[in-house]
Amino acid sequence: MQILSHILGIDIGSVSISVVLVNSNKDIINTSYLFHHGNIGSSLEKASENIDLSQINHVAVTSSSSSYVNNNAEYDQLVSIIRACKYLHGNFGSILNVGGEKFNLSLFDTDQLYSGSKHNTSCAAGTGSFLDQQAIRLGLESSQQLSKKALSNFSQLPDIATRCAVFAKTDLIHAQQEGYSIPQICDGLCKGLAKNIFNTLFSGASLRFPIIFCGGVSKNLSVKKHLEKLLQEKLTTDKYSNLYGALGAALCLIDEISQNSLLQKKSIKYNVVSDLLKTEKQEKKVFYPALSLSFSEYPDFKAYESFIYEDVETDIYIDPVDLDLSHNSNSEPTDCYIGVDVGSTSTKSVIMTDTQEVMAGFYTRTASKPVEAILSILKVQDYVIKKYNLDINIIGCGTTGSGRKLASKIIGADILPDEITAHAKAAVKLNPNVDTIIEIGGQDAKFTTLKHGNVTSSTMNAICAAGTGSFIEEQANKLGCPILEYSKRTESVKSPLSSDRCTVFMERDMNHFLTLGYNTNQVLASALHSVRDNYLSKVASEGEIGNTILFQGATAKNKALVAAFEQKLQKQIHVSKYCHLTGALGICLLLSEQNFKSDSFRGFKLYKTKIPISQETCQLCTNHCKITIAEVNNQIEAFGFLCGRDYNTNSYVPKKQDFNLLKQRKKVLEQDDLKTNEQTFTIGIPAALHMVEDLNFWKNFFNNMGIKTITSENLQNPVKLGKNIASAEFCTPIL
Repeated sequence: MQILSHILGIDIGSVSISVVLVNSNKDIINTSYLFHHGNIGSSLEKASENIDLSQINHVAVTSSSSSYVNNNAEYDQLVSIIRACKYLHGNFGSILNVGGEKFNLSLFDTDQLYSGSKHNTSCAAGTGSFLDQQAIRLGLESSQQLSKKALSNFSQLPDIATRCAVFAKTDLIHAQQEGYSIPQICDGLCKGLAKNIFNTLFSGASLRFPIIFCGGVSKNLSVKKHLEKLLQEKLTTDKYSNLYGALGAALCLIDEISQNSLLQKKSIKYNVVSDLLKTEKQEKKVFYPALSLSFSEYPDFKAYESFIYEDVETDIYIDPVDLDLSHNSNSEPTDCYIGVDVGSTSTKSVIMTDTQEVMAGFYTRTASKPVEAILSILKVQDYVIKKYNLDINIIGCGTTGSGRKLASKIIGADILPDEITAHAKAAVKLNPNVDTIIEIGGQDAKFTTLKHGNVTSSTMNAICAAGTGSFIEEQANKLGCPILEYSKRTESVKSPLSSDRCTVFMERDMNHFLTLGYNTNQVLASALHSVRDNYLSKVASEGEIGNTILFQGATAKNKALVAAFEQKLQKQIHVSKYCHLTGALGICLLLSEQNFKSDSFRGFKLYKTKIPISQETCQLCTNHCKITIAEVNNQIEAFGFLCGRDYNTNSYVPKKQDFNLLKQRKKVLEQDDLKTNEQTFTIGIPAALHMVEDLNFWKNFFNNMGIKTITSENLQNPVKLGKNIASAEFCTPIL
């Protein structure tokens, strides 16, 4: 039998490296686990720094690691994990493995034979990388710190969307605004992650216990706690649970050598880490041509004056404010409208004259504090009015965006239309022939079609938000690129192909490209193509894209991103110098068209007023509405009621509903008395998808043919029943 020394097991995953040193007696001598951030070589060197490589003459790797490491043998990831489980735990019923990008549940029969598995597919919600992203957003050092914070929480949990990294960010912001602490938010994230895993893997699964919990996320005790609560069973973990891949690979190699199957293969001597790494360079291929505009004209965003306003006294910081003044300092009194667009990531405002000339535009970060952002904008507007000696009389004001209700109460708005209406109004003003609006904001994306100046359809990202501005900004920060330099650094740059499915998968590909030697600008350019493809596949319908396309939102100020859309669509893309302000501009135009003459605006001096903000939950009915309360000039303003009551009405007020179209339609289409059955069979019709609209037609059709029908209209808990028989993930949309 061949004499064994030490065997090194290596598992290089999407986000981490696991290293386990085992002797010939299968004793674990040394272990290491760390995140590689795409730098495989340096990370492997750090992971191996406490290991004497001269003692090693055999290296075993998992299949995901073979392209990086010189090895004696490679083994399937699942085979390696099963081998480690059998070594450490003997008998078990199931294995739950949750890693950086993947999670799966492996099932075994009573004889310990593998009987199948369930796993996630295109969505990375429920993975370790998801928690890593949220930890960074919360200002924590790592997901391990997030876990510790979560375990320290014993208070109420906020509801955090964990189906998407970008939607989660929105809920984090809202939770912070509602006063939840960091430990509460971390615990809410872990609970949401556990629910994702549970819904995807355990619905309808024939489980056997005990369940071994392994993978990087197994070290998150808060996720483990919430999973155990959902399963109503304990999960088994150990100190090596994040190292099963590397450990199992080493054990598999020992098994094979012990069985004499590797006698013909010489051992390899390793002295330094470079001996472990494969040196052959992989060819760098570019998939996308250079990002440059061919059909489109791009505006000059240079304004009359631009500056950064910073209030030293109150520490109020405003992002660059672009001014385009249409009046000089000796202007006569001017009637104006003011529009405010409070979005999830930015707050915008426009002052427009009653003759529809844009006087000034303002743009700043919302920074999870919409009230402060609104007051900051008002402060800068007041400063501008004084600086240029403007005599402005506001005769109408309005708000839009996700924070429009709160903003309207604060500033005293006359109108508060939705974003689609506001953006469409601005688009038609900027180009009367517009038939398509591409709008990509910080955390949402919309696709709107128009005809003769009227909106005909509008869709918004729902399941996945990878194609948004927040993702672009996060990648810029991650790669050390100031967001204002992103466009310049990616123009005329060719790039490789990266995933467009999920922010987590995009980041995986970008890390991989850096490892292969692509430069930062190529990786940044690749992200723009991913955002574009995600938008066109998840939000827009390419078949409905017209010939006059307006690109709106602050992301349109990225010329390279505009070029990416032009390159794909092969059509001219129109971008206005007001693209980042179109929501606020649309408000002003709506006010102008309605010829508002109002004095409801509370004034630019409002920023000097302290506005206390608080939240409470209404207990008058089972809706349990979350109410936001602002006190402005000793007057209570509140919003968030689903019923018709106001804050001072202490009873439930049902909404009046004079006409219900669906109920009236049902009466008109009521089925006639069933004819005598001429057939001996029955036809079942599902009351779902497009069949909902045509259900009465088919019921009457078959009735007239003397065929009895049965539908699922009165089926109880269809979603719950469907989960138990469907193989799709919890977030997979049905097409």
